[in-house]
Amino acid sequence: MKDQNEPWFYINDLEGFVDNSRQLVFKFFGQSNEIADDSLTASLASLGDLDQEELDKTISHEEATVIIKNRAKIQINRKSKQKRYCINDEILQLIIEDLNSRMVSNILTKLVVDGVIESAFDTEKNDFIFWVKEEDDQNSKPETD
Repeated sequence: MKDQNEPWFYINDLEGFVDNSRQLVFKFFGQSNEIADDSLTASLASLGDLDQEELDKTISHEEATVIIKNRAKIQINRKSKQKRYCINDEILQLIIEDLNSRMVSNILTKLVVDGVIESAFDTEKNDFIFWVKEEDDQNSKPETD
């Protein structure tokens, strides 16, 4: 890909890139934006079995692959018709933000389904709001007309 302003990187191993991106977002979820280089390198070591199971429940490999493929630029070889995915720093940042947002969304959805929190759509804010379910709410019956 040609762009004089910033370098482009080719993803040679899409599956590995997806796995490492998921692990990176999972390991640094909820931490500050300031991450030391040595902690970043250490974070790319594989997850333990329990963490990997939690990661798979939180954001699946398939979800992450779709997000990454939608953001990356695609080059197609004219002769072989093979696809090659390309990213730059800006696209990588967007990928990480998208993975993080999807993870947050999936976590909130699971908490709502499990009955831990409740949600509603606020038309004034044009967004969903969430709150922790009160102990009394489980025993109370909804009002009916």
